[in-house]
Amino acid sequence: MPSIPMMYTFDPQTRVHTGSRPAQVVGGKPLTQSAYATATPPPDVISEGKVARWTGTQWELVEDHRQHLDSTGTKQGGTPFWLAGEDDWQSPPRYTEDLGPLPAGAMTTRPEKPLSVVREEKEHEIRSACDAAIIASLTMPAARPSATEVSMAAASLAAVDPDGPDTLLALHAARRDELLALVRAADSVAAVQAVEVSYAV
Repeated sequence: MPSIPMMYTFDPQTRVHTGSRPAQVVGGKPLTQSAYATATPPPDVISEGKVARWTGTQWELVEDHRQHLDSTGTKQGGTPFWLAGEDDWQSPPRYTEDLGPLPAGAMTTRPEKPLSVVREEKEHEIRSACDAAIIASLTMPAARPSATEVSMAAASLAAVDPDGPDTLLALHAARRDELLALVRAADSVAAVQAVEVSYAV
């Protein structure tokens, strides 16, 4: 008995290759004509990010950026993208439901935060670190001193050195102002992010 040919199935809507099966045999003859299968095998090698799609006469390789449902029905994978001129750094990623390349103007990396926002965040980090440095300088080795402990430490320092608290504040404030000046002089997001926030404690 002659071998039964394989049929290569495709999705009725997307026409994307879905698998293979032996041809049905009727009256001793294999049926190689089918609405959603072909006897033509798909390409042996399908590169990552592409799928084989039946055109009606042959298989073609097309980009596939879609998300796919896992066994629980949850969308997984896909290529996140943002549209230039429409999305910003706060925009959630978009996903396409169509086969083929991403839309014109699509970017696969999230838009950068604007320089003004990055500056504001860095300045907040500098001021918060300054406050933490002052507290640490007064209360070491306490890891999480209470407000009362901070006040008592400052009073103790003042009792020993009346100018001590002011000297300590001036030292950290000078470092804070130095860091803030670096941030304000930075002319790019990378330059702002390169400013290392550190205080001598």
